[in-house]
Amino acid sequence: MSFTDRLDRAREDLFPLDFRNGRFTADICTDEAYFDKLVAQMYDEVFGGRTSHFTVPAERQKDREILGAEFDTLHQERILVRDSDGEVAAWMKGEMEDPSTFYLRTAGIRPDFRNKGIANALYPQIFQYLRGLGYERVSSQHHPNNGPAMMLQLSLGFIVEGMNVDERWGPQVKMVRFLHEDRLREFERRFGLPEYSWRRG
Repeated sequence: MSFTDRLDRAREDLFPLDFRNGRFTADICTDEAYFDKLVAQMYDEVFGGRTSHFTVPAERQKDREILGAEFDTLHQERILVRDSDGEVAAWMKGEMEDPSTFYLRTAGIRPDFRNKGIANALYPQIFQYLRGLGYERVSSQHHPNNGPAMMLQLSLGFIVEGMNVDERWGPQVKMVRFLHEDRLREFERRFGLPEYSWRRG
């Protein structure tokens, strides 16, 4: 079975995903321009206006477009979450980081929809979906001051993998969630870490 076949089957099996007793629905968005426009409209609302980042000068923009087109051939997911009235409540976007890792590039929940259990209900379904596609790990990166996102992910089984400093986004804490128990065991073995019962939920 090809990856495309596996992807089509997994999407058909899971989406649209109704959760929180039918109060929310998550679905794949295949229209990248539409998704990007929606997220741009909500970004400042979700992240408090932190949208500025380094912009490539005009003379290098063509290179960005060429490499961007190549990057677009990777497996990507764009998911929109809507409430029962059809209003967009949250989004999630990511892509293949390497042959075993799916990178959650960005996710956000609009302020009016926070504390309604969206993330806690959605993430496990997404993990199951990505595992079904053959991924072994899920990674994400967050600004060190983004405590709510990191606390949420820690509660969902992510661990801190490291930290980097990036001229585009500033300092970033990298987190990873293993989709198979043997991966977590290997991480613990390699780093000689003790096993804590709270991580076994």
